[in-house]
Amino acid sequence: MNLAAVEALIGKGLAQSPLGVTIFDAELRIVWANEAAESGTSGPPLGWRGRRLAEVMPDIDTSLVEQSLRRVLDTGETVLDLLVTSRGRSSPGDRGSSGDRGSSGDAGGRGAERYWSCYQFPFPVGTPGGGAGRVIQLMRDVTERALSQRRLALGDRASAQIGRTLDTTRTAEELLDVLVPDLADVGAVDLLATVIDGDLLARRARHDSLRLQRVALRWSGGARAPAEYRRLASTETNPVSLHHRRLVAGLPLFLPAFGAMSIEQVRQMDIGAGQERLLVARRAGAHSLMVVPLVARGVIMGLVVMYRLRGSKPFTGADLLLADAVVSRAALSMDNARLYTRERASALVLQRALLPHDIPEVPGLDVCHRYTPAEATAEAGGDWFDVIPLRPGRYALVVGDVTGHDIHAAAVMGQLRTATRTLASLDLTPAGVLARLDRVTADLTCNETFATCVYAIFDTATGEWDIARAGHPAPALAQPGRKARFLDLPPGLPLGLGSGHYEAIRVKTSPCSTLVLYTDGLIERPGTDLATGMAKLATALTPLSRLPVGDACDALLASLAPGPTDDVALLMARRAGRDTRG
Repeated sequence: MNLAAVEALIGKGLAQSPLGVTIFDAELRIVWANEAAESGTSGPPLGWRGRRLAEVMPDIDTSLVEQSLRRVLDTGETVLDLLVTSRGRSSPGDRGSSGDRGSSGDAGGRGAERYWSCYQFPFPVGTPGGGAGRVIQLMRDVTERALSQRRLALGDRASAQIGRTLDTTRTAEELLDVLVPDLADVGAVDLLATVIDGDLLARRARHDSLRLQRVALRWSGGARAPAEYRRLASTETNPVSLHHRRLVAGLPLFLPAFGAMSIEQVRQMDIGAGQERLLVARRAGAHSLMVVPLVARGVIMGLVVMYRLRGSKPFTGADLLLADAVVSRAALSMDNARLYTRERASALVLQRALLPHDIPEVPGLDVCHRYTPAEATAEAGGDWFDVIPLRPGRYALVVGDVTGHDIHAAAVMGQLRTATRTLASLDLTPAGVLARLDRVTADLTCNETFATCVYAIFDTATGEWDIARAGHPAPALAQPGRKARFLDLPPGLPLGLGSGHYEAIRVKTSPCSTLVLYTDGLIERPGTDLATGMAKLATALTPLSRLPVGDACDALLASLAPGPTDDVALLMARRAGRDTRG
């Protein structure tokens, strides 16, 4: 079948079609192509006859196309929407050149990655298989559709996976889970030390160097990064370098042909200690590079470095836009984590400042206290303790817990501790102190915040305790040779509810017995009920009654709250004397 015969068969419809149309013979050599088929190729279609697809369209994934064409010839079946990619020659639509979005080192004249949808069927229609017929292919540029779907898919993953915790390092790892390997073969996140510590971030002067600490690194395929690359954990930018200038301006560094740069060109980039990283990455096979700043609310927090390795296509302008969108989303999550870290640190500072630094000695008692904040992934609470001298021979021991986990809770805690000391000076009963604290709490918080509290008075002359509680866990009593137990003490309602009614009990303790006051962070754990936590406390206390009280405190915390999810305030008071039981 000659060219004239083919044109007669297809008429002017396909010849003038805006779609690229190509007809292949049984050996997959080109018989005919229309004008539109030249889009993104190396020459006009008039020179295509008798040639293979790879000769005229070297930038397309020809192996995939030809495998599909061969199946059409062999089976006579039609193929719909075969998606293939190409990197066309530079065109007006390319985003690979330098400009406002980035600095490009793409010297090869290669354009942006494009996506094509191929429709293939036998020609003439119904031609049987076996290599005797022809196959026709229609190609449609679906780059915008494919990129849009890709952006949506990666955006969905970013929304679902980034920012699940209020921890900057974990957020950086979540970002790399999204980027590698879907967008890059290697990814790394470098943060300013101030971000890691949750400090205030001022807008930095452009001439100041940036000290960056690597907090996350991912190498594709689960491979371990080269040791010399992992060793370079911190960098400092040179303020006169292009790299630094683009970072402080919030602009990416885009070098899709990084692998084609000479070593001298890499060195001339002058990016401080990061220069050595670039050379190490080059030796490991990196040939394409993007560096995207992490910027949130107008302040730079760090940067994300992405490479593609040997065997992968270079980055395109579309990749840069996609990376920028995902990194921007992660930057907001990191900034939220930074703000949270700073607020939590402020709450802890306030809370520690409001707690007693020293407690008075109590005649006849060996008293030990501990305060343990929740681990870093949780917030600061409003737990407190105190030991207050009353009239001669009497002392008050107090443990309380304000609901909420923020600076407000810490501030209310400080006010309640002050109010408790003031009321204690009036020499009221434990029930009387709690009744007045109930009203104070309601006035302070307008019924929006509550507190629990246990208030105990020890009489050094008699060894007796008068104890009352307001919605607080029951005190525990440990005695040598006996199983620890909890005092049968009326629970009362939390402070701030306005009930004003509390009851106290009197407890006579023997020498060497230990009264334990604590907050619920010691006994509560997610997924377990309060009864289970109290049973564990009793079991843990029983063998500790013969240890020095300080050692007993430490052992109890190590056993029950090695990584508490809530703050723990603990007060142990052991009667002096000698245990006379055999």
